Amino acid sequence: MRRLMPSVMLAVVVASFVTIIRIPSAQDQLVPDPVKPSDLQVRLDLVGRIPTNTNPTSPAVAGSALLLIDQAGYIYRWDGASSHDLLAPDSVPADISLVGVEGVLNAAADPTGVSVYVMFTTYTVPSGIPRRISPRPGADAWHVLYQYDFDGTALSNPKAITALQVRSDGHTGGGLIVLGDGSLLFATGDNGDSFEDGRGYPQDATNHLSKILRIDPTDGSTQVVALGVRNVQRLVVYPDGDQACVDFADIGGSLAEEINSIFLTDLLADGLTHNFGWGRNAIDGQAREGTFYIDESGRAVSVAPRPEPGVLQPVAQFGREDATLIAVSGPVSSTGSFSRITSLFGDLPGGSVYGITGSLQVTGQDVFRVNLVDSNLQPVTLLGLTGGQRPDPRFFNFPDGTAGVLLERSGDFYRLTELGGPPAGSRVTAASPARER
Repeated sequence: MRRLMPSVMLAVVVASFVTIIRIPSAQDQLVPDPVKPSDLQVRLDLVGRIPTNTNPTSPAVAGSALLLIDQAGYIYRWDGASSHDLLAPDSVPADISLVGVEGVLNAAADPTGVSVYVMFTTYTVPSGIPRRISPRPGADAWHVLYQYDFDGTALSNPKAITALQVRSDGHTGGGLIVLGDGSLLFATGDNGDSFEDGRGYPQDATNHLSKILRIDPTDGSTQVVALGVRNVQRLVVYPDGDQACVDFADIGGSLAEEINSIFLTDLLADGLTHNFGWGRNAIDGQAREGTFYIDESGRAVSVAPRPEPGVLQPVAQFGREDATLIAVSGPVSSTGSFSRITSLFGDLPGGSVYGITGSLQVTGQDVFRVNLVDSNLQPVTLLGLTGGQRPDPRFFNFPDGTAGVLLERSGDFYRLTELGGPPAGSRVTAASPARER
């Protein structure tokens, strides 16, 4: 796809009158604005390798340990120098039966690191726990949440918490995080396929599909706190304290990859269910992806208003541009790793790395291409590090808060450090005006 110029108004003076010429923007062409080149530069330093890499996802922090997660059924503890087995397919609870290469969808620890929660994908469900039934045809499995005790070296005393019915060959989401009050946030997928608009399920608050759920581990109860997310695979709470936000990337269909953020206090406010737009809304009949309305096959039909009442706008979005296939991965933020970059993310199939430089509470930001170098400061790409094969980068934070990335293809994981530059939030190049929420 050719790169398109920003929308501007040019005045051409002819004799005694002025003719206004409007140059179409990317938005007019029903695609997100192009990713912008930049001088942003990040160094990759190799740290280690996950022992199995059938289907790794983003590692998670548990106290001083890093949990390396292979969705094929394995969790390892990385102590800073080597890995140690925590969970394998033959050591999962006896009352579940793992499904394919997403048997361990995700794991997360509480802030103290003494409890680890594992979301399994299983054909069977333990007795005595709440179950939410999917309204979508074809549901064939369950996401079952378990709580484990963790003493820093081993997992013990698994306890089943709750079960959510899922169509396992659709978009399954998987973002999982434990909050300071002990409750969990879990992002479910729409369980759908490519080339559709999500149907009505994401916009229906009575079901659990395409939602961010708050789970109470004491009784397994679930509450919908956000709807209209398509396929969120990582949730991040950043920074700590009163300004804490929940940040996430949402994988798009064929149009827009999104970076989103919401204050944690807003997300958890009583009586409110926040809408990020995906799915066909029963009130106005519209389905949305990024800042566009789409038809039932997922094709853009028009630009949505910005702001749009009742719908939260993405902090940033980007499209396929010249790529045949694209899927956003991330994000990760770290004041210990980045100076200008406020959020770093990438593309799973191609391995491109992107960033934004403004506050995550400002919407409509430009997306910048981030340049990578190795530990010897030589230019490198994630695709090059995996021998030209699809790298599938998974971004995360180390226990010390610094940023990292794990490459699914090789299993290698790296520490990320931005090189040079003024403080975080500084402008990189001339950017289009940002929009406050």
